[in-house]
Amino acid sequence: MAKGSDRKILIGTIDGLYEAVENGSSWNTRLLGLQGTGIVRYPVIDAEDPRRLYAGTSLEGMFRSEDGGVTWQEINRGILYKEIFSVAQNPKTYELYVGTQPASVFKSTNGGDSFAECVKLKQLKTTKEWTFPNPPHVAHVKHIDVTPDAPGRVLGAVEEGWLVRSDDDGENWINITEHVEFDSHTVTSIPGQPDHVLSTSGQGFFRSEDGGVTWEESMEGLDCRYMTHVAVSPKRPELLYTAAAAVPPPGWRRPEGAAAAIYRSENQGKSWQRLRGGLPDLITAAPRGTAIDPEDPEVFFVGMTDGSVWMSEDGGESLKQVITGLPGVQTLTFSHR
Repeated sequence: MAKGSDRKILIGTIDGLYEAVENGSSWNTRLLGLQGTGIVRYPVIDAEDPRRLYAGTSLEGMFRSEDGGVTWQEINRGILYKEIFSVAQNPKTYELYVGTQPASVFKSTNGGDSFAECVKLKQLKTTKEWTFPNPPHVAHVKHIDVTPDAPGRVLGAVEEGWLVRSDDDGENWINITEHVEFDSHTVTSIPGQPDHVLSTSGQGFFRSEDGGVTWEESMEGLDCRYMTHVAVSPKRPELLYTAAAAVPPPGWRRPEGAAAAIYRSENQGKSWQRLRGGLPDLITAAPRGTAIDPEDPEVFFVGMTDGSVWMSEDGGESLKQVITGLPGVQTLTFSHR
């Protein structure tokens, strides 16, 4: 099999879940389903059985497929709110965590057959300050990080409500409010280095070197601040990729749109370089998802609101548009077939 020819991406969009499979120099895409369920976010490939998929939706809650996406079953037992914003799985224990709007976290220990709410999250005194700019001004858990390198630890990004952390598998929580952004978007642990944690936000990028206890802003080289996910290479944990829009979503309707940019860091986000090779001078679409090939640090992807996916095979020296014509992309999940 030719190098890279077994690559596959699951693409959550504003209407349906898609699969893109590399076929030589091109990519073949097909609809896996979930149209009409709202925005599809964070498709997860089960760590125990790669034929089992999970996906969250903005209107109908959680879904599971046992046959690689051919058929889907709703799995909302115990989930109180069907507006799903984030899904994550612990690859060692197989526990599932689901973040919702209103801002809550639900946990499953049986592959999604049932969920239990992590009730102490909502008992934090600071939740009364959590909000969202658009009516009805209700916050949500936009992203969840679970790493087997730090047993028991669960991190969450609340939009808007800073970061949250549990050290006992979601039983107890603290709200991290110092030196991080209120409008938090993602939180990501470095593979193999659980004390090194990264967070993106609507106002830039933040780093922690003590497992998320304390943070510092790290903006050198970032000239756009409304950020999406960080893609981290397990092979080269100092290597990061991310993307950002120049303005928040209301500004994306401007003639110049999001005026977005794609970035690379070679020192775990202490400084950044804007990537330009193969990209238009003005990127009007906004970036909404990133992914990396865990086996090849040179290969990464960025999904955009215009339904396109950009790819680099040389560490960002050049990028090319490999997928077009999808509904607006929200999240990307990479795998090898």
